[in-house]
Amino acid sequence: MTDITPKTRLEGQRGHATRTRPWLDIVERYRAVESFAPMLRFVESVAASPASTQLFVATSMFDLLVSDSPDFRTGDSTLCISYRPSDGTFHFRHRSYSGHDDEKSCTESEALETFRLFVRLKFGVLYEK
Repeated sequence: MTDITPKTRLEGQRGHATRTRPWLDIVERYRAVESFAPMLRFVESVAASPASTQLFVATSMFDLLVSDSPDFRTGDSTLCISYRPSDGTFHFRHRSYSGHDDEKSCTESEALETFRLFVRLKFGVLYEK
C-alpha cells in the first residue's frame, strides 16, 4: 500500500525487517498451541481464502503480522493481530509509517469481519469469508 501522508516517524523507528512465511506454515504454528484454538480457526479461514495470495504473513511470538508487501518492517503499514486467551478477545492494530494507527478489539465471532474491514481499507484487498 502506498502511504501518501507525511512521514512523521524517523527511519530508525520503523521497526525491524520481517521475514514472511507461507500461510500454511503459520497454520501449523498455531496448531501446536492448544490455548490458541480460536487463532488457529481464524488463520485457517484466511489461509483458505483467495485473499491469502495477496497478503503476506509473519509471526512475532504469538502475534500475527499481515501486510500487502512480501518484504516489510513491523511499522510499515502492518496489521498486527493478537489473541488474548485470558478474555477470549482478538486485538487488531494497524501500524503505518505515517503514524496514523488504528485498532479494535473484538470477540472471535467478529474477528473475520474485522479482518475483512481492515484489509479492505488498509490494503485494498477484498476478503470474503
